[in-house]
Amino acid sequence: MKGFQNILVPIDFAENEQAILAAALRVLASGGKLTMLHVVEYMPAVTQGTFGIYPHRKDIDKIKELSMAKLHEILRQHEGEKLTPLVREGKPAHVIVETIGEIEPDLVVMGTRGRSKLDQLLIGSVTERVIRQAPCAVLTVRV
Repeated sequence: MKGFQNILVPIDFAENEQAILAAALRVLASGGKLTMLHVVEYMPAVTQGTFGIYPHRKDIDKIKELSMAKLHEILRQHEGEKLTPLVREGKPAHVIVETIGEIEPDLVVMGTRGRSKLDQLLIGSVTERVIRQAPCAVLTVRV
């Protein structure tokens, strides 16, 4: 059976992450590789210093550590599948597109929450930004 050999799945630990992962696993080729990416978005409002506002490094590192632990929980639920956990920090859309450039997946599988047009205008959509910038196919799963 054919499928995609290299899939990237950005995971934000939302309630419906299993539906997104299940969709990715359905189109993953036998022997293919799936990378689960979680992006820790730093919130630059923790400490005010001489040169502006910035987060504490130890807090970011702790969040990254906890995120990796959550990805390992998902790995245990999918024994036998070739899943790779990856945690990075930054702005989600930017980091996802950057990661696409590095690992060169055949497909990116992401969730979409169906926000209203006003929400998209005011907040923006990570999925929409990735779709516009990704050099590969992007499969969206409505969650």
